[in-house]
This record gives sequence, C-alpha cells and structure tokens, in this order.
Amino acid sequence: MATTTPTTDSERLVNLRTALESNLRDQSAGHPYLAATTVAELEAISAQLGAAVHNMAQSTATHRAALAASTEAITALQAQVRQVWSTMRWRVRWQGTHPAVLAYYHLPTHRTPYPKRRDGWLELAERLLQGDAAAIQAGYPSAADTPALTEARDALASALDALNAAKLTLHTTQQDLISLRRRSDGAIRHLNGDLRYALRDRSATAQQQIMRTYGVRFRRIAAAPTTAARGLASPPVLGWHLQPAAVAGEPVPVSSGQ
Repeated sequence: MATTTPTTDSERLVNLRTALESNLRDQSAGHPYLAATTVAELEAISAQLGAAVHNMAQSTATHRAALAASTEAITALQAQVRQVWSTMRWRVRWQGTHPAVLAYYHLPTHRTPYPKRRDGWLELAERLLQGDAAAIQAGYPSAADTPALTEARDALASALDALNAAKLTLHTTQQDLISLRRRSDGAIRHLNGDLRYALRDRSATAQQQIMRTYGVRFRRIAAAPTTAARGLASPPVLGWHLQPAAVAGEPVPVSSGQ
C-alpha cells in the first residue's frame, strides 16, 4: 500500500504533531525510528506552520475588515459627489445657470461619469473640491458642502491606505504559507522514509500499524488486470477491421456443345 500526502494545512499539522508525539513515546521505550535531523525538521516546521496558519487567518480577517471599511467610505463619498452634481444640474435646468459652470465640476452635459476604481473616487473628490473653489472665484455660488466632502475624501484616503497595507500583509502571509507547505510535505516524506527504513525487517502489516501511529495514511493500489481480463476488457473490433467473409461459389454451367 502506498502512503498519501496531506492536502490541507490541518492534515499537515495533525501528521507533524502526531509524528512528534509518537517519536517521544517510542524513544522513551527504546525504539528510536527517526533520524535526529528528521525530528529537528519536524519540530521546526510544525511550529512555523502552526504560526503561519494562524497569521493567515488574522491577515484574511484584517483584509476583509479593511475592504468593508473602504466600501463604506466610498459609499459616503459617493453620496457627497452626487449631491454636488445634483445641485449643479438643478441650477442649470431650473435656475438658468449657464451650462459652462458644469466644467468646473467635471460634469458632462448629458451624462454622469462613474469611476470604476476605488482610488478613482478619491481623485474625483479632489477635483470637485478644486473645481468648486474655482467656480466660487468665477462668481458662482458654491455647490459643495466643503467640510462634509473633505471629511469623506480624507476618510476614503485613510481607508484605502489601510486596505493597501492589508493586501500587502495578506500577500506576504500567503507566500510564507505556500513555502511552509512545501517544507512540510518534504518533512513528511522524510518521516515516511525514515520509518520504512527503520521498519524494513518487519512484516508489511507491522510496518503499517507502527507508521499509522505516526500519522501516516495509506491508500490501496488497484491490482493490474490479468491477461485474460485484459482480453475481455479490450474494445470491440470495428466492422471495417474485420476480414471479408468467404462467399460460397455458384456452380459453373457446363456447355452442351450446341
């Protein structure tokens, strides 16, 4: 039977910790099956992988919280931006303000721009604040609640900074975890190799029983089909592969000489 490799972090940690516990027990009983270098690697990788799994959970939670905070900040800023645009369109349509004023607010006459990126809303808020100040200097009344718009802009800037930091931390944590997974799989292969070598004189059943106490799992290998079975399982021959059947000949008529 072949051994299986853990496929999840939980399975890896269980395998590593079970192996270390069993090694301590067997060493105390006078049966050291593992090499000292293997034990040292198991101890190191078990601690590091456990910490990495914890850090991954923390980084994921922090990233999700930062993402939610940035979404909330964008929603608040969008409300302020739409209020400015709504005010300007109302003035142009109902108060007779010349449409040229819309250019101060980066607002086309017949459509409303909509940034697709989070930082696009931050840039838009900055342009609206500058445009509103320029419109005031040109003699138009302010269309923005400047304190509220400034506060929403600053809140979004802070939220995006936190989100970028959370993304970076999450990426670093993911890369560390990927590296530790590879090391963990290598340590588990060394563990299996040490056990097989130390138990080479035992029966197959005894080897499996002891190795299972170290967290090793096995899978059955399907037996190869026999020749007869392969013959039965062979695909049917297509019609155009068959040899043509013999055709029975008809008697040749004998000439009467007439």
